[in-house]
Amino acid sequence: MAGDALLVVGAFLLAYWVRFIVPDLEAAALGLDEYVRLGALVSLVAVVLFALHEFYDLDRPRSWLTRFQMIVSTVSTALVLTVAMSFFLGDLRFSRLWFAAGWAFSVIGLVGWRWLAVSGYAAARDAVVPARKVLIVGANVAGRDLARELATSCQVVGYVDNGSDLEDAEAHELSLIGPIASLDRLVQQYGVDEIVVALPPSRREQLGRIVARGFGRPVQVKFAADLGEPLPERFALHRHGGRSFIGFAPVAPVSWLKRAFDLVFGTLAVIGLAPVMAAIAILIRLDSPGPIFYGQERVGKDGVRFTMLKFRSMRQDADRLLEELRAQNEASGPLFKMRNDPRVTKIGRVLRRTSLDELPQLFNVLLGQMSLVGPRPPVPSEVAQYEDWQFGRLRAVPGMTGLWQVSGRSDVPFHDMVRLDLHYIRNWSLWWDLEIILRTIPAVIGKSGAY
Repeated sequence: MAGDALLVVGAFLLAYWVRFIVPDLEAAALGLDEYVRLGALVSLVAVVLFALHEFYDLDRPRSWLTRFQMIVSTVSTALVLTVAMSFFLGDLRFSRLWFAAGWAFSVIGLVGWRWLAVSGYAAARDAVVPARKVLIVGANVAGRDLARELATSCQVVGYVDNGSDLEDAEAHELSLIGPIASLDRLVQQYGVDEIVVALPPSRREQLGRIVARGFGRPVQVKFAADLGEPLPERFALHRHGGRSFIGFAPVAPVSWLKRAFDLVFGTLAVIGLAPVMAAIAILIRLDSPGPIFYGQERVGKDGVRFTMLKFRSMRQDADRLLEELRAQNEASGPLFKMRNDPRVTKIGRVLRRTSLDELPQLFNVLLGQMSLVGPRPPVPSEVAQYEDWQFGRLRAVPGMTGLWQVSGRSDVPFHDMVRLDLHYIRNWSLWWDLEIILRTIPAVIGKSGAY
């Protein structure tokens, strides 16, 4: 907190001296002492806003894009509030150069300082503070998966479960330390900091009574969501009568900014990549007979069908040969994927590895049939094999890239691909779209799962 305050004051002091490099007639309206006072006021407001948004809770996980967004928003708000408060302190003329330079120096400085502070704190914590001890309630497949995920950051002391589940868990060589009835004693014995519950709702009655009594030490209890039902991150707690209700929207509301974002950046991408697309078209024509583009019927938002464009990467008779190759499918679920698909042409193999065959979909984006970011549009034959819960991925406009692409593409099983799509649909934000686009670049360069 002290580092943030000093850095913001220093940034606005540095902005004051910029007037010697870039002349600013308005800078003469105030002296150095007034600018020091204003910089200190901006610093105070920014630190208060950071504290109100729990920015100083360094143990709370946040992506660096979220931190950057918070820094930009907080410094901007602090600057505006300072201007508003200054009118009550006197009729002051402000330097626009000072505002712009101070804002820029503060944002850049805070991003760098935050990176050092968070990294240093994490290193010191890991070196000095023992890892949090976690006890998993539920010796089942879900509990074993959770233990594997938590092992990288926590110390999993063991599993707690009852009866037949214990026998099943022993077959998997899990470390079982007792039944649920002994949970209170086990928490004290092992000095547990966190309990993660991986039991289905039908088996939580006994656990609920134990948790209600407390454990005599500070313990955090977490209930793992069903892996097949990824939940939204935006929850609202409502009270009606004597009951509490957790409310959420099954599909996150999407603002007009997403469409505006698609139009602006889609147009820029078409203009900037026009020479690349022209060169690819020539190479396709020279490589094999057939059209340059391949139009395939896909299923879009709410089941509406459209023709998705791609650069042709296969032979002309690819659709006819599909049934002959169906038995060699390497993908899970209704998807069809082969690492060495004999239908792919020479130039097509390069286009697929680099994802350049997807570029014509920019025209689908401009037409509103697709978005830059969203679930990949399935073919009708895949949709015909969907289970009920998998139809949820058709509740959003399909995209050129998405969580599936940045998470491994074809290496991700179909079941997990749908879960990723549902998670995106239920938690959409414009900043998340930008993050996925930025993550797509290394995913394409790394060629993970592309074939």
